[in-house]
Amino acid sequence: MAENKKNTTDVIQELALVTDAIQTIFPSGKIICVYELNEEDFKKVQTNFRKIDHQYKKFSVDISGLEHVFIQEETIQVEEQTNEIPKKNKFKNFIMKLLSMFKSSRISI
Repeated sequence: MAENKKNTTDVIQELALVTDAIQTIFPSGKIICVYELNEEDFKKVQTNFRKIDHQYKKFSVDISGLEHVFIQEETIQVEEQTNEIPKKNKFKNFIMKLLSMFKSSRISI
């Protein structure tokens, strides 16, 4: 039990440190951090937040105004395999689609 609580605190503390560092570097910027994680790391991070439905392969967390988006690795690979989108717009379309999924599932810390 103590080890699980320590692990939870570590992940949240580390995200808070990353948030603080990025906000120090870019104090007036609007920043979204996207993390593509393997299944094990994704689940490890996901367990730290109670309000997240564990069926989803993507979720976002807002820490002090900086959005952290977590994506399970296989999700990105499926998106990359479709050849329907021209290459120059592929990344922009993916980001717009990704961001539209998180409008209603933000968690504030």
